[in-house]
Amino acid sequence: MSTSVFGILTTFDHTVQDWKTYRSRLTQWFVANDITNSTDVSGIKRRAILLSALSEGTYRLAADLALPKDLQSVPYEDILGLLDKHFNPKRTGFGDRHNFYASTQQLGETHSQWAARLRGLTANCTFSNVEETLRDRFIMGLRPGVEKEKLYAMDMTDLTLAKAVEFAENLCSAKAAAAASVGAAAGTLVVHSDIVNKISQGSKHVKSGVPGKQKCTVCGYTNHKSSECRYSDYVCRKCNSKGHLRRMCPSTKVNYVENVAGGEDVGDDVYTT
Repeated sequence: MSTSVFGILTTFDHTVQDWKTYRSRLTQWFVANDITNSTDVSGIKRRAILLSALSEGTYRLAADLALPKDLQSVPYEDILGLLDKHFNPKRTGFGDRHNFYASTQQLGETHSQWAARLRGLTANCTFSNVEETLRDRFIMGLRPGVEKEKLYAMDMTDLTLAKAVEFAENLCSAKAAAAASVGAAAGTLVVHSDIVNKISQGSKHVKSGVPGKQKCTVCGYTNHKSSECRYSDYVCRKCNSKGHLRRMCPSTKVNYVENVAGGEDVGDDVYTT
C-alpha cells in the first residue's frame, strides 16, 4: 500500500541556503506528512530524513560537528542543536541594530517593499518597542521626496507604521497619476498646435489663390519662382516700371493668379524695353 507524500523536500546546502529558513520548512514538511513526536517517538525517522536531505558538503560538516560521536547515532534533536549553534551563533545585537539604523530605501524599491525589508532587519535587534522603531526608521530612511516631507510634518501621536506606509503609497500613486495627466495634456496641446500651424499655413496659400503654392511676383503664375520668370525684363503697362506685369503691379490692390493648366498667355499685357 503506497503512502502519499505532501510537498517537496529539497536538499540543504549550507553554502547557498539559510539554515533557519530550511529548518522551518523541514518542520512544516514533517507536519504535512504527519511525522511528529507522537508518530516518531524515537526521532529515528526524522533523523534519517534530515541526514538524507543534506548535501555532501553539509553532511560532512554535520559529521565533524558531532565528533567524537558518530552522526548516525546522534539523536535528531541533538543534530538540530549542533546545526543551530553553528549556523546561528549568539549575537550581541549592536551589529544588527547598526544594519537596521543604517538602512535606507533603495532606488526602485516601493514603500511596501522598504517596510518589509526593514521589518526583517529587526529579527535580532531585541527592540523594546519594535513598531515605533520601525515607523521612525521607515520615515527617516525614505528617499528624498514629497512623501518624506509630508510624513515629517504629520503628528506622530496616532501615526503607525501601517498608516505611514499607506499614506506614502497613496501619495506616490496620486503623484504618478498627476504626472501622467500632465503628459497627456501636453501631448494634446502639441497636436492642436500642429493642426493650428497647418491651418495657418494653408490659409496663407489660399489667400494667394492656389493652395500649397506661392505665386510669382513678376507674372502671377505658380509654376515657377520669381527669380526664374521669363517676364522679369518686361515693363509694366500701368506704372511703366520694369520687373513685373500689369496684373502684378504694386499699385493694384488685388492681384490674381492664372490657372496654368492650359499654359501661359499674357496677351498684350506686356511689352519689352
